[in-house]
Amino acid sequence: MNLAPALRRSALIVCTLALGACSQGHSGHGGKHDFAPTQVRLIRPQQEAMTHYQSFLGTVTPLQTVTLVPQTSGVLQKMYFQQGGLVQKGQLLFQIDPTQARLSLAQAQANLASARASARYSATVVAQDKPLVEKDFITRQSYDQAVSQAQAGAAAVQADEAAVQQAALTLSYTRITAPISGRISMALVKPGNLLVANATQLATINQLNPIGIDFQIPQNLLPAARRAKDQAWPVLIENEQGAEILDHGTIQIIDNGVSATTATVSVQAQAANAQNRLWPGQFVQVQLPVAQLQSALTLPVAAVQQGSSGNFVYLAPKGVVQSQPVQVLWEDANKAVVSGLAPNAQVIYPVPARIYPGVKVLLPKAGAAGSHPHRQPAADSAQ
Repeated sequence: MNLAPALRRSALIVCTLALGACSQGHSGHGGKHDFAPTQVRLIRPQQEAMTHYQSFLGTVTPLQTVTLVPQTSGVLQKMYFQQGGLVQKGQLLFQIDPTQARLSLAQAQANLASARASARYSATVVAQDKPLVEKDFITRQSYDQAVSQAQAGAAAVQADEAAVQQAALTLSYTRITAPISGRISMALVKPGNLLVANATQLATINQLNPIGIDFQIPQNLLPAARRAKDQAWPVLIENEQGAEILDHGTIQIIDNGVSATTATVSVQAQAANAQNRLWPGQFVQVQLPVAQLQSALTLPVAAVQQGSSGNFVYLAPKGVVQSQPVQVLWEDANKAVVSGLAPNAQVIYPVPARIYPGVKVLLPKAGAAGSHPHRQPAADSAQ
């Protein structure tokens, strides 16, 4: 069987298909310059006041904490506060049975009255004996004895006056009042308990308004913390996850030394805590302002590209793409604070996938760029 004609026809078909494919490759994809120019949009950097924050874990600390203990012994009669509630300075909190203290005060007052009567009599005797001794009607020894008794009587009066004051003070100790305003803990005793002077703990009061927030910063941020303190820059107090701002405060205390073991400095901020959202012992995120710029240049973070030589943005003067190196000072949410860029520069944003320095692009119509510097434009109907 002669297969030569069939083989020749097959070879002709394969060659024809190969030529067709080569022809499509030339006319279709060709090189990178065969793509149509990409339509781009332009934005201008926005000038605004920006603050750079750094986050640290902090602990809420009351500025004052008072542990209540009785100053006199006795049986607790009654409590006059809501456990865990707010109390005001001077408010009555605990009442100790005052019976014994009142009896002691009454006895001291009676002793004082007796001493005063005796002192008055001794003083009268001295007054009567003085002219008699001058005329030698009585001996000098008798007169001196009368004077001595009068002096002793006066001293007894002073001692009994002090005893009365001490008894009155002890009676006042049976009423325990709040030394500061704040939130009181649960009571550690109950009515009917015997309280021992200077030993039994009754409750604790924490000052909440204002309140402190303690945190640690590395030593290299000490100048920034001192600047924030001196200029009263607001500190943001967020919840532990950093998802919600609980309050604002200011730096009030910077420790006087750097820890040799951790190379950190202790810092305390204070917040008004008007809504009582900060609680003693609570963990929070402290946003410390470390830098401020009144006329910072900002761009969307996605407008800044990263290359082997650093950060840059794309510009398109006269429709030809070029890269402009920039320095990112810091990022805040979706904004990048940059330097090295002219305030009136027109930056390509969003950045298309297939652009590079030297490629030609289609620019928006005059007046379309820069009206909303950080707002991503809507889709172009012409694209």
